[in-house]
Amino acid sequence: MAPTGGPKDETPPKLISTFPQQEGISFKGKTIKLAFDKEIDVRDIYNKLVVTPRLKKPEGKPSYTYKVRGNTLILTLQAPLDEEATYTFNFNDAVRDITEGNVAEAPTLTFSTGEQIDTMHVTGQVKDHMTHQPVDKVTVALYKAKDDNINCLEDPPDYFIKTDEKGKFKLAHIQKGKYYLCASTHKEAGQVIIDPGVDTYGFLREPIDLTEGPLEHVNLSILEADIREFKLQSKQPQDQYFELSFNKPVESYTLTLVRKSKKSKEAPTLYSHLVESDQTIRVYNNLGLLEEDSLEAHVNARDVLGTVIEETFELRFREGNTKKIRPAFHFEPTSGVAIKPKFVGTMTLNKPVKEVLADRLYFVFNGQKTVPLNAKDLQFNEQRDVVTIKKQLDPQWLKPPKKAPKGKEDEKTEGLVLHIEEEAFVNIEKDTNEAMRYAYTFQDPKAYGTIKGKVTTQAPGFIIQLLDTDYEVVDEIKNKRHYQFREVVPGKYKIRVLVLRKPDAAWSFGNIKERIEPDPVLFYPEEVVMNANWDMPGFDFSF
Repeated sequence: MAPTGGPKDETPPKLISTFPQQEGISFKGKTIKLAFDKEIDVRDIYNKLVVTPRLKKPEGKPSYTYKVRGNTLILTLQAPLDEEATYTFNFNDAVRDITEGNVAEAPTLTFSTGEQIDTMHVTGQVKDHMTHQPVDKVTVALYKAKDDNINCLEDPPDYFIKTDEKGKFKLAHIQKGKYYLCASTHKEAGQVIIDPGVDTYGFLREPIDLTEGPLEHVNLSILEADIREFKLQSKQPQDQYFELSFNKPVESYTLTLVRKSKKSKEAPTLYSHLVESDQTIRVYNNLGLLEEDSLEAHVNARDVLGTVIEETFELRFREGNTKKIRPAFHFEPTSGVAIKPKFVGTMTLNKPVKEVLADRLYFVFNGQKTVPLNAKDLQFNEQRDVVTIKKQLDPQWLKPPKKAPKGKEDEKTEGLVLHIEEEAFVNIEKDTNEAMRYAYTFQDPKAYGTIKGKVTTQAPGFIIQLLDTDYEVVDEIKNKRHYQFREVVPGKYKIRVLVLRKPDAAWSFGNIKERIEPDPVLFYPEEVVMNANWDMPGFDFSF
C-alpha cells in the first residue's frame, strides 16, 4: 500500500530570524530579509504589508520589490529610508507555508535608521458617532503637525493601523512630536485615507502631543459627512422633464419662476421633487410649454452642511413621445397594525400630488359608523410627493351595538377599516390610485408606558430621541428640560441626545476642511426596557 503521509500539517510558519535584527538600530541598507522555519509562499503583499512610517514611493514604481527563496522573504527597497526614524513592517496574513497554506501569525519587524528605537505610542478606540458602537477595520492615521492644516484629505499618513474587532488600536514606535489624528473606512491604507463622498470618517480638531510621553485611551468617533464642494452639474431637458442634477444629495430647495406668465397676474406653481438619491430636482411641465417656449426660473438649493447654491436658468421642455414612468402609491401603516387613537398615516407617491379628494378618504367602524376625512386632516411636504393623514379617533366607536339587527346576530363586525377610494389621489401627470383598504385594531392604552427625564445643561439647544434597537428614531423632543415620551410600546429602547449650537439650529455634521468637529451626541448609559402600563422616570442628562 502507498503510505498515507501522516496527519495534515496545521502548524503555521514561524519567524526565526530577520535582517536587520528585531529592534536593531543604525540600519542603512536597502535589503530586508525574514527567514521562517519552513518554505513559504507570499500572497497579495502590496496590499497586506503595512509599513509605518510610510515608505517613499519613486514615481511610477512601487516602494519595494520582493522575492521568495525557500523559507526566506527578501524585500528590496526602491527609495532610501528616512534618517533617525523607527520603521515597523507588519506583514499581516501575506505569508503562509507552501504546502498547506497555513498563515503565519502576522510577522512584524521593527528597526531604526538612527541610534535608538522610537518609544512613543498612542492607544484608543474608534466608535460610530451616532450609535457609540465600536467599529472594526477602520484605518487610524497620524499626520505630522507641521502647520495648522489637517492634511488627511490630501496627503498620505505618516503612521497608520487598522482597528480590531472591538474598534481598538495601538500605534507604536512613533517619533516624538505633535500629530493630527484621523480615522476612516477607506480601504487603501497608506494612501490618502479619506474620500468624503464615500467614506465614514472622523478627526480630532487639535493635534495630539507625543513629545513628553505616550497617550492612552484616545476616543475617536466617525460618521458620514460629505464635505465635497456642492455643485450644480447640469440643468437641461431630460425626456419629458427638466432636470437639475447636483454632485451630492440636496437637503432642501425652492424653485420659483422669475418672470410671470402674461396670462396670469401671479407666477404659477412649478411642480417638482427630488429623485435619484435626492441628487436631482425633476421639474414637470404642468404649464403646457411647447418646445420653443422657455421661462426664466430660479433655484435655491442647500446641502446637509448648509452650503447654498442659487442660480437662475432657462426652463424649457422637449416635445415628442417618451416612455411614461409608471405611477406608484404606497401607504403606511399597512393592514394588521395596532394603531393609536391619534392616527398618523402617510401616502408616498413617485410623482408630486396635484389633488387629493378628501371625500374619498374615510374610516368605517364595525361596518356601521363612518368617520370622514377633510382637508384639514391632510398635510403635504414641500415637494408634494408625501401626504400625511392625521386624525383623532375614538376607540369607543369600535364597541359593537347593544343589540345586533334582526337576522344579523351571527355576523362578525369589520373592526376599524380605512377606505382610500379609487382616484382619491391624483398626481401631476393625472395618474390615480386604485382602491385601497387597510384594517387596523386599537392598541390598548394600558399596554403603553411612559419614559420621563430631566435635562440639565448650558448648551443652547438639544434634541432628545427615543431609539429602537436598530437605532431608528421612534420619537423625539426638542429643547424641553423636563421631557416625556408617552404611549411607548413595550420593548427595548435607547435614549440619545443631539446637542445643538443654537436653539433653533439643525444638528451639524461639522466640516473637516474648516476643522469643525460634528456636534456632540450623548447616550443614556443603560438600555431602557419598557413594560406595559409602566411609568418610568429618572432618565436624566447633565452636560
